[in-house]
Amino acid sequence: MENLDDPVITTATGYAIPRTAWARIRDGFVVAIAHTYDHLKHPFDEVAGAKPGNVPLQGETVIRVTGSNAAVGHLVNSKGNLTPAEGRTTAHSPGQPAYHEGVAPEVIPVSPSEEAEPEPAPEIPPPDKPEGE
Repeated sequence: MENLDDPVITTATGYAIPRTAWARIRDGFVVAIAHTYDHLKHPFDEVAGAKPGNVPLQGETVIRVTGSNAAVGHLVNSKGNLTPAEGRTTAHSPGQPAYHEGVAPEVIPVSPSEEAEPEPAPEIPPPDKPEGE
């Protein structure tokens, strides 16, 4: 895949000018990320951008990423909020918040092979008494 990021532009003092991150969404998952400067349109020309707060969870769209970092594989909800997939393989349902519990890890029951007996408590010596008492 070609690099769609604009080159870094710096000020006279050497500070980089902030850039806007764009995420390409396919069926509720981030599939590509690109950065442009604020005055430029997103680089995914063939895909229509989503309206803020109304992100379709089916098909393809582009959203502006604000306030967080996006990574390929993250999930997006219908409001445009991103969250790590954490093992989930399906998109959020409409209205579902982005930050909810992920898939619970599989619980493997453990049982001792033989009946375990508790260990005896260690003996605690009496405290030392000062002489003359």
